[in-house]
Amino acid sequence: MIYFYAYSNHRSDLDALRRVGALWKALDARGIPAEILVNDYRAQLAGRELGLPPATTIETVLDIDAVAAYGDTVLIDSPETLSDELLAHYASHFSKLFLVRSCGGTSRFSERILDPWDPQEGPLVSAEYEAASSSAKSGRVLIYGDSDYDKRLLHSVEAFDGLGLELYWGSYFYVKYEEELLRHFSGLRESEEYVDVIRQSETIVTAMPQTAAEAAAAGAQTIWLDRGTEPLCVAEALSSWGVRRLPWGDLETLGKLLNDSAPAHLRASSLGRWTEALLD
Repeated sequence: MIYFYAYSNHRSDLDALRRVGALWKALDARGIPAEILVNDYRAQLAGRELGLPPATTIETVLDIDAVAAYGDTVLIDSPETLSDELLAHYASHFSKLFLVRSCGGTSRFSERILDPWDPQEGPLVSAEYEAASSSAKSGRVLIYGDSDYDKRLLHSVEAFDGLGLELYWGSYFYVKYEEELLRHFSGLRESEEYVDVIRQSETIVTAMPQTAAEAAAAGAQTIWLDRGTEPLCVAEALSSWGVRRLPWGDLETLGKLLNDSAPAHLRASSLGRWTEALLD
C-alpha cells in the first residue's frame, strides 16, 4: 500500500495536500490504490473538494506507523521535525520512504528526497491543470491562502480596492470575516470551487507557492505575493516557470503588475517523474 502524509493545520495553507493529491490522482488513473493521511477534519473536507477520497486523520507525523504497515510505501510532505531515531525507524519499517523537502536536502538513512521546487524540473501539479492550459479563461481572483490566522490580509486589504479581483474564501478563514473583507473585492469564490478557479481564471494572484505553480500550469497570468516566509529556491523556481513575484510590502504596485502580466509558460510537470519514483 502507498500512503501520502500531508501536514495540515488551521494556521497553515494546504500546499502539501494539493501536492499529494496530484500524486494520488495520477496513481488512481492507473488503478493503483493509495491513501492520504492528514491532521484535521477541515483538511479532509478540502481534499474532497479537490476530488480526493476521504482521508485518514492522525495527530502528527509520529503516528504514521499506526496506519501504515511494515513494507508499505510512505511519502511525507510536512515541515514537522523528524528525529534521527524516528527517521531510522521509518526507513527500516517501510519498503520505501520519501521526504518532500524544499531546496532538496541530504538523505540520512535510506529515505529519498523529493524537491518540488527544483528549477530544473517542472512543478508538481495535477494533470487536470495542465490539460486546461489552452482553454478559454476569464476573471481575476485573489487566492490569498487557506488561512489568515494573523489577519495579515485584513490589515492590508485596502491595497486590493478597485482592482477587479474576486476573493477566494480559504478553508480556515475566520467565521464572520466576510463582511470586513468583501467590500474590497468584486465577488466571492468558495473553497469548493478551487479546481474550477485554477482552470478557468485568466489572472490569479496568490500568496501560496503551490497554487501559483498550479495556476501557471493552467496557463493563467500568475502573480505570487511573497510574504517572506519561503526559501529562495521557491522564488527561483516560480520565476523560471513564468510566475511574477511581488513582495508583500509592495502591494501598492499590484495594479501595475496586473496590467503588465502575461500568461506563464513553463516546462512539463514533474508529476510523471515522481509517480514513477513511487512505483520503481
